[in-house]
Amino acid sequence: MIGAACLLASALAIAGCSGGPSAQDSPPEITALITTEQDAGLQEFYDDFAEETSYSFDPTTSEVNALVEQLRIQINSGTAPDVLRASLGSLTVGVLPLADEGALADLTSEPWVDRVPESYRGLLQSDDKIWAYPTSGQAIVMFYNKPVFERVGVTPPSTWSEFLQVCQDLKDAGTTPIAQGLGTPAMVQFIPYMLAATLVSAENPDIDEQMRAGDTSFVDDPGWNDVFTKYVELIDLGYITPDAIGVTLDGAMQQTAAGEAAMVPLVSSNSPVLLDYFEDRADVGVFALPATDDPDDTHIPLSPELLALNAEAKNPDGAKAWFEFLSDPQRAAEYADRTNTLPVLEGVTPVQSELGDVLKPFLTEQRFTPFVNHRWVNGDTQAALLQNGPLLASHEITIPELLAAMDSAYQLG
Repeated sequence: MIGAACLLASALAIAGCSGGPSAQDSPPEITALITTEQDAGLQEFYDDFAEETSYSFDPTTSEVNALVEQLRIQINSGTAPDVLRASLGSLTVGVLPLADEGALADLTSEPWVDRVPESYRGLLQSDDKIWAYPTSGQAIVMFYNKPVFERVGVTPPSTWSEFLQVCQDLKDAGTTPIAQGLGTPAMVQFIPYMLAATLVSAENPDIDEQMRAGDTSFVDDPGWNDVFTKYVELIDLGYITPDAIGVTLDGAMQQTAAGEAAMVPLVSSNSPVLLDYFEDRADVGVFALPATDDPDDTHIPLSPELLALNAEAKNPDGAKAWFEFLSDPQRAAEYADRTNTLPVLEGVTPVQSELGDVLKPFLTEQRFTPFVNHRWVNGDTQAALLQNGPLLASHEITIPELLAAMDSAYQLG
């Protein structure tokens, strides 16, 4: 695979085809605006890419929130770089909104497109065109303290009934089963999104089209009702941090590392922070949260990070060569490993790690779905969950009231 990509890039460089550089020219520069996390995963490729293709990759890096604002300004002013870190969903710098306004170039004919999983195409595609390259994916999974599990005599569950029993055994042993810090509102999403991957997205792959058409709603959908019924069950049984509203995400991770709690739900890219709290990183385990009593039903929420091509790029051929270079299976696996994410292109085997080993079957069998919010028609729906989810957790509102609030927000789109 590497050889084929190199031969193509070399042929372009030697022949000067499609705008490629000649041997006498200084290497044409590919400009980019990417996150600091993406840069950390890509840095070791820069020299090899320049050597193999005679292009140079020169990124500007930024923290993700600042990048969103910066990118919007650059697109509006016509100063955006060749390669852009695009977002998912309905943000103004989301890949599909950017494509709709004509800010992105079509990548449909690129050689890696056939390896984009079908479940992701709706996130990257409009008008039968693909608008972004998926570098890797972030998964939401359950991390656990192995010594605590061993002390209590429990093992990672593969069914919902087993999960409830593990929680009860941990509680009986005097340990909080699941650490949750609702002082960081984003954390209220993690357990529902894990459950929804199985109970909503996998159970009814057409739900987003049905929601947009008005044929169903959060209130009416049995899957969403089941998601929050199970979430409230965990709270009512005392399996989640008491008074979680007074605990932050960081505090929840520290509780887990200290053995005060046994498990913590996290986005996989946050796991380096968790690992730093453990004296021995080998004490951290991971498993996919089951939602039914059939292990084969379990899906994981896995959403990709994206790079897109500016429609007004000064070096579009170099940018396309960069995407092809990254799509090599070995490089794609190495990038995912460095960024604590997972490869998403088909044909890429994760580098051996705790996370990769546990989730490899889900990737191989394509038992994964995008984070549910990445398919919602607006950001208001997620905001309604962030606002009302903690109220549900503290029994200040009911499940129907939460789902009705999400419906009201969704209809704004």
